[in-house]
Amino acid sequence: MRTVLFSLALIAPAVLLGCTGKTTDDTGGTDTGDTNTALTFEDFVNVTDTYVGDGTCYDGVAWIDQTVGAGCTSDVTVSGTVSDFQQDEPVPEASVNIWSNDDINTAADQSFDVDSNGAGTMTVSACTPIGYETYTPVEWEETVNTYEVHQVYGWDPSGADTDTWNSVSVATSKLIPSLLGLEWSPGTAIIAGTAYDCNEEPIQHAQVFIHDADGNIPADLAVRYFANKLPNSDQPDTNDDGLWSAVNVPPGEWIVEMWVNNGTDLEMLGATHLTIMPDSVVISNIYTGIDDGVYLPASCLQACE
Repeated sequence: MRTVLFSLALIAPAVLLGCTGKTTDDTGGTDTGDTNTALTFEDFVNVTDTYVGDGTCYDGVAWIDQTVGAGCTSDVTVSGTVSDFQQDEPVPEASVNIWSNDDINTAADQSFDVDSNGAGTMTVSACTPIGYETYTPVEWEETVNTYEVHQVYGWDPSGADTDTWNSVSVATSKLIPSLLGLEWSPGTAIIAGTAYDCNEEPIQHAQVFIHDADGNIPADLAVRYFANKLPNSDQPDTNDDGLWSAVNVPPGEWIVEMWVNNGTDLEMLGATHLTIMPDSVVISNIYTGIDDGVYLPASCLQACE
């Protein structure tokens, strides 16, 4: 299962060096700083460099057909560990909610607490997208609610799998906006992810655009990219690590698109659909040829019986 690749442990030393934010950024994303100025598509998608990555799986017309093979949705038991996203250390006694239908707007299908080593287990259907949330009690003031959706476990005849469930600390959640000279508005969310090509390799020179079903753009949205594994206000699009982040995304249903310059025109290579909860961090990737963010492993695309 793909997760965001960068380690936020690298960010803390950079914060100590200081950073200067921009209210109007002509290179590394957009943050107008003026609620009276309506944001436009061109504010976010204006890349001129031809993208670097394999786009041969997508013809620019029809999204990739991901038909699950017969017998591939049998139950799989997942043994996992809730791990701090920055320190890569277990989060003891954290709680986990699981949505077997991938819809975090509904009641969770499973809930459990991990042990003192951050370990726990769950049983879900293979080759079926799920969503999860990790959290700790509010009074601990340790973590923010962290979500991942569209997660798919491949089919395995043993019926077992392992995973790491991400947890973002309060300190880390403030680190990305601080490093970029931005303010994280209360009640909104931060999204972080990777842009992937047909080989599940990061795409260079991709840009991210976020809107709702009616085409509305979040009023205070700021999208930023990474350089040398760190968020960078001067990075205009994804570097060779494919990493991106979006700050101040309001609660609701949002479409996150990945755009590139194909050498001739601007082209949308993929998208993910996200439900955003207030005061949370959402981790989601975008895959070439996939329009909803659900990427099925190869083991799910052939008969499993």
